[in-house]
Amino acid sequence: MKKVDQNQLLDEKIRLLKKKQLNDFSVLKEQFFVTAESLKPVNIIKETIHDFKNSKDIKNSLLESALGIAGGFVTRKMIIGKSSNIFKKISATVIQYLVSNFITNKAEKININEKDIQNSAN
Repeated sequence: MKKVDQNQLLDEKIRLLKKKQLNDFSVLKEQFFVTAESLKPVNIIKETIHDFKNSKDIKNSLLESALGIAGGFVTRKMIIGKSSNIFKKISATVIQYLVSNFITNKAEKININEKDIQNSAN
């Protein structure tokens, strides 16, 4: 049987470690460029828009807010009409706020109930 020379064994391990080091360095360099590219402002904005398009929760929240604001605005216009009375305007603003909050809260409860129904169906 041939005796393994310790120097040869050590040289072989050093060669393997250098090869591993080069491979790890190239992987690290590649990851650095990927990270640098993802941190560019344009790419951050693109990713945010993509997330917004695919997020159902954000769309629902936006819809709830829009419905609340529209409902409050319509209520205010119905109360004020073409009047320039300051008391009517103040009361219409308060009612607009209350109606907007009411509609937004009811829309949240409706969405929660829809999610419960969908979950129970599955």
